[in-house]
Amino acid sequence: MNNAKNVLVVIQGECRFQEFTTHGALLQTIQLQSGITRPIQVVELSNGQFMISHTGTNQRVGLLDVKGAVVRSYGGTPGSDMTKMNYPGGLAVDKNENILVADEHNNRLLVLDRSLTIAHEMSVAFDGGLKGPYSLWYDKSRGRLYIGELKGKRVIIIDNLKDFTASPV
Repeated sequence: MNNAKNVLVVIQGECRFQEFTTHGALLQTIQLQSGITRPIQVVELSNGQFMISHTGTNQRVGLLDVKGAVVRSYGGTPGSDMTKMNYPGGLAVDKNENILVADEHNNRLLVLDRSLTIAHEMSVAFDGGLKGPYSLWYDKSRGRLYIGELKGKRVIIIDNLKDFTASPV
């Protein structure tokens, strides 16, 4: 859901995403420009630009303009160091527009600044750590982060999270 309370849907096979009202009316379709081969999730920033996670030859998070062109990106070939990801999936945005990325195959959450130049890992100390985090949803009004896992087959809920700059206990 974006700030206008509309739903953003990624259509992977066609490299595009669409925005719908909660009543199902199509508002817009954005065709993704070159370089994005397997989009996973998209979120909208307050300035109308979009952040998208995608996999394939490159594992990246990209900042898109309103027409779907890549402005800048973070990541590259699959890996586990701080400059790489391995199957980035879910995205969430905090009030400061830090981007939280579910890095599924690395079993971690990465926090990227809006410019995609600074990254750190958000530590989640929960029952042996994360096991394949894939989907994220951040309820800013309640300060509640939902983390859906594939390998762990669970949903982890973190309460009282003001933003993504500090790791929850």
